Amino acid sequence: MQELVLRELVLLGAAWAVLVVVVVWMALCQEWSDMRWLRNSEHKHRGGHWRLKPATYTILDDVMLEQLPFISQRWVSDVLVNSAAIIAVTGSVFLAPGWQARMVLLRRIGWIMGILYFLRSITISVTTMPPSIDNCRPQEAHSASEWARIVPMMISGQLSGCTDKLFSGHTSILVISFLVWTRYARHWAFIAYSAVHTVLGIGSVLAVRLHYTVDVVLAVVLTWLVHCVYYMLLESAVCRRCAMPACRLESPEYSPVPQPGASSSRAVEMADIAGESALAGIWQMPKQARSEHSEHVLDFTADPLDFGRGSDHVEASLLLTNRPPSAVLLSAVAWMDGLHLR
Repeated sequence: MQELVLRELVLLGAAWAVLVVVVVWMALCQEWSDMRWLRNSEHKHRGGHWRLKPATYTILDDVMLEQLPFISQRWVSDVLVNSAAIIAVTGSVFLAPGWQARMVLLRRIGWIMGILYFLRSITISVTTMPPSIDNCRPQEAHSASEWARIVPMMISGQLSGCTDKLFSGHTSILVISFLVWTRYARHWAFIAYSAVHTVLGIGSVLAVRLHYTVDVVLAVVLTWLVHCVYYMLLESAVCRRCAMPACRLESPEYSPVPQPGASSSRAVEMADIAGESALAGIWQMPKQARSEHSEHVLDFTADPLDFGRGSDHVEASLLLTNRPPSAVLLSAVAWMDGLHLR
């Protein structure tokens, strides 16, 4: 038991250590983007104020920003974003059925946010967008000591970049918080609350002019895609671990074992840590019993395009029409999620 706890803690520490490294790297990319914009735009410092040639500093046209009133209090957006993340993580950890489920949840959040922030560091590095507000004051570092001073302040939110626009990190946090509730909440009221909080948070990001609308839209799409791809690969990794090819897991009414006469079935969500999914039942079994149990929960005769809507069964050969995910990706996600510990 102690060895299992230690190994879970090591994996959890690895996930969040990677997240910290990626966040520091992203802050460095933000500062580099500002300095590149500062150099190319020919800022001049006169009388203690930053001035810029009018022809080189034009805020992009944005239909949504033109309709929203400007709010100068940036702290409003910061409070909504940070509170959404804290409430989502705290609430989901509290609802998790055990210590291992809590670690799995925190590990998944760390890996997904690390992937998103790494993608963001790339986008803000390759394309420099102009600030979305007037008189934005960039931070300029000329020495290692200045870099060491500016980067932590940017990470903590004390300083803000001018050109770190594409895509919105604030929106990614809001969307991940919402997706955590949709996947793990046991009552619809939690999801409804999170939806309202997310909408208000995104509105505040635009109202304080932290980002353009395109930054927010891309953040929503990319966050949702990374979230879905992670769990899709995780599901495939579990199927492979059960010594089965690509498959669909049946979970009538979230029961670990199919119940005769069940009215409906759905694909098992790999992140269901409430302890009620078929996968939870499989993971708790000895390895020798998993294959026998899988014969009852893995359906190879179902139409691969049928998601529980009652289509007729077809031959299992149709399941092989799509190329399976890369074995390297499956192994990586399986390790990241700690499948070998469950």
